[in-house]
Amino acid sequence: MRFFARSAATAVLLAASLATGCAATPPAPRPPAAPGGQATAPSPAACPAAGDFGPTDVAWVELMIPMDELALRMLALVQDKSADPDMKRLAARISTAHRSELVKLRQLLLRSGVPETNPHQGHNMPGMVTPEELGAIGRTSGAAFDRLVTEHLREHLKQSVVVAQGEQRSGTNQDTKTLAAGMEKSRASQLADLDRLAG
Repeated sequence: MRFFARSAATAVLLAASLATGCAATPPAPRPPAAPGGQATAPSPAACPAAGDFGPTDVAWVELMIPMDELALRMLALVQDKSADPDMKRLAARISTAHRSELVKLRQLLLRSGVPETNPHQGHNMPGMVTPEELGAIGRTSGAAFDRLVTEHLREHLKQSVVVAQGEQRSGTNQDTKTLAAGMEKSRASQLADLDRLAG
């Protein structure tokens, strides 16, 4: 249930950014649902983008950069602490893909003209591993470590698919939408590999 509630919050974030004409201010950690089960929409912020970059494009890029950066920090722990050689190989493959995506995401952010800041600093966003969670993961080892990494990585990959689909539906910059489509496909494949490994 936690994943679906957090997914709804991010879907609202992307939808709100499109409606307001700018990237939305990130919500407080785990925002409460409004009556009727709908997440409360965040307030807009003033952040005009260049060219055909719309608010959803910017919101998606600004979300995916810290999501990937924190996931990479978690994946970097796997080589030293995992008890499973297959998990190490999967983590290495996902890390390589994430690093490649980050290069493209930063290029898109630069082209958008939006300042390179992290509007999600200090927020517990769906699919984003927090520094506190990284600390807890780092204090485990062996099978317990693998279980924690699997749990957080699965949520990260699932949420990445959700927001990539949102970008493709509501984005306006074709290069950003193309990257989102590629990321949706790669993350779905990575998720299938993780599920086979955990199964």
